Amino acid sequence: MVKNLKTISLIFLILLATTNAFSQTDSKDVSITSSGSGKTLEDAKQAALRSSTEQAFGAFISSKTEMFNDQVVADQMASVSSGNIKSYEVLNESQLPDGSWGVTLKTIVSVDKLTSFVEAKGIAIEIKGGMFALNIKQQILNEEGEVQAIAEMVGLLHEPMQVSFDYEIISGQPISLDAESQNWEIPLVVTATTNKNIDFCANYCIKTLAAISLSSEEVTSYQSLNKAVFPVLINYNGVAKTFYLRKQSSINALNTFTSNWEFYTRLFTVESGMDESNGNGKGSIHDFSSSRNYNNDGKTINFLTTNQQAATFSWQDKRTLSQIEQMTGYKVKPRGGISSFKNGGFIVQEKDGHGLVVSIFDLGDLTLTSGNLACDELILCGYSDWYLPSLNELELIYKNIYIWGFGAINSDSYWSSTGYGSSIVNYFNFKLGLPGSEFYNVYSKHYVRAVRTF
Repeated sequence: MVKNLKTISLIFLILLATTNAFSQTDSKDVSITSSGSGKTLEDAKQAALRSSTEQAFGAFISSKTEMFNDQVVADQMASVSSGNIKSYEVLNESQLPDGSWGVTLKTIVSVDKLTSFVEAKGIAIEIKGGMFALNIKQQILNEEGEVQAIAEMVGLLHEPMQVSFDYEIISGQPISLDAESQNWEIPLVVTATTNKNIDFCANYCIKTLAAISLSSEEVTSYQSLNKAVFPVLINYNGVAKTFYLRKQSSINALNTFTSNWEFYTRLFTVESGMDESNGNGKGSIHDFSSSRNYNNDGKTINFLTTNQQAATFSWQDKRTLSQIEQMTGYKVKPRGGISSFKNGGFIVQEKDGHGLVVSIFDLGDLTLTSGNLACDELILCGYSDWYLPSLNELELIYKNIYIWGFGAINSDSYWSSTGYGSSIVNYFNFKLGLPGSEFYNVYSKHYVRAVRTF
């Protein structure tokens, strides 16, 4: 019994010591690391401050966050002048190539002031848990905040990564394919070379990971609590840095980022003077990332710097003699950004300010019931209105995301909401590009990816 009491006491002391990016005082001040982006630096800071207050509200006061849908109230809550935000420190402040801004802040939020503010608005609240559970909640909140920061970073870097490469094309001597010399093939090689935008992406990634990484003391504390730690090694410009993350979901978000590498490097168009084609050829591509193991899954990311070769693509361009006579020579040019990340995810479809986005990672290989619940409970990039997509929405994801080679969609089957609650349920097979159906089975599993509309 004495031994058990000592063990419980030790665990409690460790929990008190592992507040990570949080601190607690008698007045219930908490420190939260959050990220935000916007057209101006002030917009980005406001987004990060709003994220901090929303996280504190959800963790310590109430899970009901409908009030954050009111932009005016949300901005008031996140205002330093309101007293809810006591202070903040800028950990990362960077201007993107398109002129917008991204920031990471360490914000001191007063839970007491936040409670009073909400009550003054006439909103009924329920305080979640007592003082004993506060440190545990802070640790959980920090883990959730880490996932949000990584997801925000992956989304923010999606567009600059698409314009991080310049291209050069070399054509070889035409080779005749028949005795009549009517059909020919021309060897082509396109080389993708990094430009200065890749340095921005690398530095922003490193700064963000540095802002949210566990310290060596926190790593020891996590391991003492039998909690997983996920190492991420970044190689850039001759320097290797290791960061330690708290959640597998953070690694999942990074996996999406690194799996998009070939998509980013293939964004070129080849013009012949009579027609054009996009991203052809078999690629020899820089090894941008790999998995690593420290008893837990982790990652290695190998960033390039400016003017380094990222990929080469080679193929035989088959032409008839009459086509060759019309050609003026091969030219290659960047396609620029063709995909956007906003409103919480990759844009699947957009028209007149409304559209559909898909989340940046899978929620798992789950049963239909568990998958539907996981979508309903998902809070990602500041949004909580995610849901399980219909068959039609999965087909749009196939056409506008999957076949372009980004978004980390598996070549497998994903559950749809079509038929949910009936005896026949439906899924979409991304490898075949076709829907499928089966009799409902409580144990049957498929992958799950959430979507939301805006």
